Amino acid sequence: MRDKLIDEYHARLCADAGTGAALFARLKAAQRARRLLYGEREIGVSLRPHFLTREQYARLATASELVSSALDKVSAALLSDSAQLERVGLTDAERRLALIEPGYSCTAVTTRMDAFVHGREVKFVEINAENPSSLTDQPGLNEVLFEVGAMREAAGRYRLRQFDPPAGLLGALLETYAEWGGRGAPNVAIVDWEGLPTAHEFELLRAYFAGRGVPTIVCAPDELEYSRGRLRRGDFRVDLVYKRVVIHEFIALCGERHPLARAYAAGRVCLVNSFRCKMVHKKAAFELLTDEECAGWFAPAEREAIRRSVPWTRRVAERRTTYKGRRVDLPEFIRRNRARLVLKPNDDYGGHGVHFGPRAGDSEWETHLNEALAGDFVVQELIELHTEEFPVFGDDGWRLQPMYVDTNPFLFRGRVEGALVRLSDSPVVNVTSGGGETGFFVVEGKA
Repeated sequence: MRDKLIDEYHARLCADAGTGAALFARLKAAQRARRLLYGEREIGVSLRPHFLTREQYARLATASELVSSALDKVSAALLSDSAQLERVGLTDAERRLALIEPGYSCTAVTTRMDAFVHGREVKFVEINAENPSSLTDQPGLNEVLFEVGAMREAAGRYRLRQFDPPAGLLGALLETYAEWGGRGAPNVAIVDWEGLPTAHEFELLRAYFAGRGVPTIVCAPDELEYSRGRLRRGDFRVDLVYKRVVIHEFIALCGERHPLARAYAAGRVCLVNSFRCKMVHKKAAFELLTDEECAGWFAPAEREAIRRSVPWTRRVAERRTTYKGRRVDLPEFIRRNRARLVLKPNDDYGGHGVHFGPRAGDSEWETHLNEALAGDFVVQELIELHTEEFPVFGDDGWRLQPMYVDTNPFLFRGRVEGALVRLSDSPVVNVTSGGGETGFFVVEGKA
């Protein structure tokens, strides 16, 4: 049914005389009006959304929730022996902040898995546990795509399910605030640096929260003050911080005596996500999922989800480890198996510093390996990536183009609600690196 829908959709685009410059201008204007922008660039690049079948989405959601549950157990194991926190590469300052009790049970309230779905297969390559971006993109892009005749026709012929990640986020924030001990609706501060390309999303979330009775501001870390047991931005009392600032950048630029850190340590503000999220945000957390010695931490269903969906991952160092049950010298294994491996920084974003073995020659790979040994990197077994044709448009035209597509589910307190869908002509599928997005629907059946 999915394939038939996509074939019909593309045929309708080709037959529609209205698929031209005037439509493309309307789509771009609609994105600007809805602040669906990364900096000044419209994020939507396709004339059709991404479709998954009901069964595919169910597999994605189930696998995501099981892996998320397993990561909570990784966090619990690390906290039970703080010396183990070095295994994921926490710095001394990150370790001290991680050991502060947040006042609620979730390691990370809001996360996003970076996932690829192909047929019956679901593969995860990492998790974003530092309050992931793009929560407002999916419903906005879905709305914009109804400017396209083929989309309206598809919605009339098929039952299409869509999702509301901002509602999932707000519900999780309120549930977490109540668990923390708060009463009623909190005063919320969305905190990140000024001038970021994601600032449009902050304003959309501020309006969404405020429209549902939750007073909300957007501010930078240096606007916060802490005195007499209260965190404030000017006259605005802050009860809950929706922390979008990245932890290692916060530590480097603000330090552990910053008003936010002091209020959090004193239990005077509910911080989401807490500083503990760094334990599972580090890419090395996937080593603990795939290390046979840690298998006893997980329930059978979690182990099966890890086996099916999480690629073998190890933190790079001069050491011996295991690969499919056999002992290997890790640097030599990386050197000899370039064609099936990728090197990634343990804690970075935007696709920075990612090196694909198949795209490097032997000498270049050796250089990347030496850089990884001198820094903080993980090595991960490559998953097989597949392209799918999407009708990509610009100012003057459109064409069906093979694109890599990732389907990245949002989780709120471990429950999936929708997904961010990114498109790229490169295997590094990332908006920061120049990729785009599209809408997302689940095909439930014929109308």
